[in-house]
Amino acid sequence: MAILLPVLAAALAVVAAASSSESKKACKCNRTFKDRAHPRDVTHEYLPIEDGLPASLDWCERGMCTSSWNQHIPQYCGSCFAHGALSTANDRIKIMNHKKGFKGPDVMLGRQSFLNCAPGHGLSDGCGGGEPSDVFEFMRVYGLPDETCLPYNATDYSKYLNTSNGTCPPEGYCINCMYSPESPDKATCFPVKNVVRYRAQSYGRVVGEAAMIKELQRGPITCGIACSRQFDWNYTAGVFWDKTNFTEIDHDVEIVGYGEEDGVKYWHARNSWGTYWGENGFFKIVRGINNLAIESDCHYVVPDVSDEELVWDVKPAYGGSIYGIRPFNDAKLAKLHHKAQNTSDIAWNADPQSSHELDAPKDDGDVIVAPPKVEEDKPKIEETKPKVEEGKPKVEEGKVKEANLFAQEPVPVTTLSSTKTAFAFVGVGAIVVAAALLVAAKHRQSRYQHIA
Repeated sequence: MAILLPVLAAALAVVAAASSSESKKACKCNRTFKDRAHPRDVTHEYLPIEDGLPASLDWCERGMCTSSWNQHIPQYCGSCFAHGALSTANDRIKIMNHKKGFKGPDVMLGRQSFLNCAPGHGLSDGCGGGEPSDVFEFMRVYGLPDETCLPYNATDYSKYLNTSNGTCPPEGYCINCMYSPESPDKATCFPVKNVVRYRAQSYGRVVGEAAMIKELQRGPITCGIACSRQFDWNYTAGVFWDKTNFTEIDHDVEIVGYGEEDGVKYWHARNSWGTYWGENGFFKIVRGINNLAIESDCHYVVPDVSDEELVWDVKPAYGGSIYGIRPFNDAKLAKLHHKAQNTSDIAWNADPQSSHELDAPKDDGDVIVAPPKVEEDKPKIEETKPKVEEGKPKVEEGKVKEANLFAQEPVPVTTLSSTKTAFAFVGVGAIVVAAALLVAAKHRQSRYQHIA
């Protein structure tokens, strides 16, 4: 028996290591909810889709989508919440500029400026996670420059902990490196303190298919999603349909539209894992049943481009130099009601900020409920072309649909973890049998030697 105990302990350690490895592999970013309950634990009243809204809409097909991103280069960073939120803001700025008649290039907001500076104001943990309201609140209070200020390098405020107590120095927000009148023979780097900043007029949360479709008429939105292993590793194309009832939101994506394919309603969404993932960086997921919790925690933003108007107007009030934008001397061109501010209100300032998001309709009547039993995620599930009857929830005309949309029937599929566990126990059993046979053989051998 003493021989068997170390063998059994080693086998159990292998099983535990496999389980831990599986858990780590499934983790993406630390998606937070601050003082809110997890959407999985909340019931809402879902209204039917309003009459008169188009049956399909896709902002990318309208030419209103900006470039895609990859949050995981040049190293891993759990900044999905920032990528989903800023992709939404980029596209909404493009839509707004198109309506205003601005003909400039697409705006790509500064991801690195946010990750460097926002955590010092209590808005997210940088690469450690956060939520879209952190991004939009930072835009509302301080604004963000575009990405010509800093390239994305998948780091955050932690690099300033030993130098500026985690707050953002001026060069953490916007920087330039070149020759200058002060250093004509050697290129130096210096902070740029006067830049065009893009802000948020307002932002808020939407919940449910009907509210999402209504808000999408104004532009893309960002939504939390519970990424199953099948979604992470096996999705390639088509309308994804998870059958495991997985609801642990751990990622954010941008919803750019909705439609119907072969009788199946879907959301069209953009991920932040590069264009080599999915359908050129995009994916479709079944709509109307809150699959992977995609309809339970969404956010929108109304951008403020008034800084941009300072330089894009027919008679601009500001021009630019290597040191940033500067007002023209002609007072007739200056917009006295709006002046560009330098970054002194951001850098070296650790004033904490809190969310000002507008709650989703009927949130005051939300009821916190006990979390439903969540089946462990199961890989190898058919992801394309589900049956039409299963994908179209029925709502009686004129009635409110009251339900916890997380109640989906899981399919009986053997999980990867359960398979590993089964093999482990089979292995342990085989070891025990082999050890018992060895002990018996030794015992018989000793008896024969004693008789001899």
